[in-house]
Amino acid sequence: MPKKEEKLKYQNHFLLESGLSFANFTLLNGMFLIGFALLLGADELMIGILASIPLFANILQVFSAFIIDKTGSKKNTTIISLNLARVLWIIVIFLSFGLITYNPLLLFIIVLVFSSILTAIGNLSLLAWMKDLIPTKVLSEFLGKRNAYASIGGIVVYLIASYLVDWNNSVEMFGLVFLFAIIIGVVGTFMLKDIPQKKGKLKTITFSKFKECMFEPFKKKSFKPLLIYGMVFSFATYVVSPFFIVFMLNDLGMSYFVVSIYLVIYLVARIFGLKIFGKIVDQYGSRPSLVIGSTIKSLTPFVFIFLLSSPWMYVVIFIIFITDAIGNAAIDLGLYRALFKSAPRKNDAYYLSAFTSSTNVIAAIGPIIGGFIAILLKGTIIHPLRFLFAFSFLLRVLSIPLIYKIQEPEKRSVDDVLIRMRTIRYFSFFANVYSIAEFTSKLVLFPSKQLFIIQRLTRNRMKKDVKSAIGVIGKISSSLQRFNVSNID
Repeated sequence: MPKKEEKLKYQNHFLLESGLSFANFTLLNGMFLIGFALLLGADELMIGILASIPLFANILQVFSAFIIDKTGSKKNTTIISLNLARVLWIIVIFLSFGLITYNPLLLFIIVLVFSSILTAIGNLSLLAWMKDLIPTKVLSEFLGKRNAYASIGGIVVYLIASYLVDWNNSVEMFGLVFLFAIIIGVVGTFMLKDIPQKKGKLKTITFSKFKECMFEPFKKKSFKPLLIYGMVFSFATYVVSPFFIVFMLNDLGMSYFVVSIYLVIYLVARIFGLKIFGKIVDQYGSRPSLVIGSTIKSLTPFVFIFLLSSPWMYVVIFIIFITDAIGNAAIDLGLYRALFKSAPRKNDAYYLSAFTSSTNVIAAIGPIIGGFIAILLKGTIIHPLRFLFAFSFLLRVLSIPLIYKIQEPEKRSVDDVLIRMRTIRYFSFFANVYSIAEFTSKLVLFPSKQLFIIQRLTRNRMKKDVKSAIGVIGKISSSLQRFNVSNID
């Protein structure tokens, strides 16, 4: 076992890597990916497809588990995959400077596909690698710190890159942004080279054994509720996720720099949320934090339904981005804890890949469906993006009851966490936001609950009627048999 000083050193390396890697991710995705695609002539459907590609790529995370089994090295799988994923973007840089002229949008999609696949494989290996080295009892707190470092890295590059893109909104400037992303991404993976790993045995794993391991998580009853919630909430989030930025840029007329300011506010609030919820999740468990986070995040699309271009929009978006970040922090840490608790030491990589692959596949369908709906509603009296906001709100709220089916030995209530939140300085506000979000969610959940009760009562009544009918038929059958016997006599 490494000494305490060595443990601290490699934990710090993991933290620094997260800041650089998320900075890389920030510049190659989200606002900058959408902005570059718009310059290449992409419409809403194409933007939805582009946003879904990194999520679809996570299907192949399962091969990360296979590669780890074959090589016995989570470290090598991580470093090689992530470096290749980042270096591939050189092709997009050549494209942006006109050094490659063949069908720019198609070439951009191809690079994004292969880069996303390699990133998905590397990220799962990294997660499994950290799981080996970080004690479970401090895992949530460590992940909170790691996400905080990642957010800081995102903040710095958001501000610099958005200012440059506003100053010169051209494909060439995006090319420079992507070049910077490659450099910091490669430096990020370099931070991992001195971190130790637990040596795994080389396995002569057959395809049939690989298939058995791959499907094992889906057969485990205690794992299914977590998986179902993850898939439903992921779809509810990503069906509208890329279109918040489109709405702010096009409908509200904001500049890239103003949008980046809000994204920075989001990241700062998320750091705060991760710091608080890192301790809350370790103390109170996953379920209460998932309920609070999911409920708060349902407010975001609900507010955007009614948002108009006015001086007040800046204040409203400021508040909603902060609350959404806090909700997201609660969900991320709650999910990671529940996932790490439910994944057994043996075949843990397959459990991690089963969850991330499944949820991301469902999430990937979201932007495509969202973009398709937006295209269909164009030219009608219904505002396409406001409709998507309403649709996302409905789905997010309907996912909340699924959380209560997640199995957790140390059950604590939402009220316990709210009481704790109200004792934390500057955090009691979010307990009140939860109360508001809970009220809006009940507008959806109450009628759906009543419908469920009606369905259950109807189902029970039908069972009774069927039993009664079977009984009557049985009596008639017995009477006919007696009648026939008496006639024969």
